[in-house]
Amino acid sequence: MTKIYDVVLNAPFGSQQGRITFVINGESLTGAIDGMGFKSKFNNGRIHGNNFEFSGEIKILLAKLKYSAKGILNGNLLSASVDTKYGTFSVTGSLISQS
Repeated sequence: MTKIYDVVLNAPFGSQQGRITFVINGESLTGAIDGMGFKSKFNNGRIHGNNFEFSGEIKILLAKLKYSAKGILNGNLLSASVDTKYGTFSVTGSLISQS
C-alpha cells in the first residue's frame, strides 16, 4: 500500500511544506520525503498499527543532516516528531492519495 501526505514541518526558521510518501508492506515502511528543494529516501522504517518510525539522511547543499522520525497515523491525518542534532521538530499532514 502506498500513502502520500502533504505535510508541514514546524521549525524555528519557519514552517516548511513538503510531501511524505509511505510504502507499507506488512510492518515494513519505506518511502521518501520531498521538501525544501530536496528528496530523501528511507528504507528502514517500521509501522505497527497506526504508529510508525523511520530514519534517514537529508543532503542539503554540501551538508548531510541525519534525522529520526516517530509518529502516528490517525484516519487521514499524520502527526510526528523529527529528531535532529539541531533539535526536535513537529510535523503534521493530511492524506492526499492512497493506492
